Amino acid sequence: MTRYGLAVLPRQGDQRSLAAGAMSKADRKCPGAPRSPAAGKEEEGVDKAFDLWLQRGLHQLYDTVAKEPIPEDLLRLIEDDRTARKD
Repeated sequence: MTRYGLAVLPRQGDQRSLAAGAMSKADRKCPGAPRSPAAGKEEEGVDKAFDLWLQRGLHQLYDTVAKEPIPEDLLRLIEDDRTARKD
């Protein structure tokens, strides 16, 4: 079966697609479905905790890379492109 140009193969014993497994809890919610106040607070806490965990993990992995200086060759290419677009 193909979906959006990608082959989606069901797992044995599982009828969900691979895309469904990659969705977060926020993606699975129905936009018009009423939520109970207690469930909303609990979900907010879980979402905040996940966001904090993700942010810390990403910073741990990529801060050193983001702080590296931009190579001179790349800066020159960017400047050359800017001047070419102005002309």
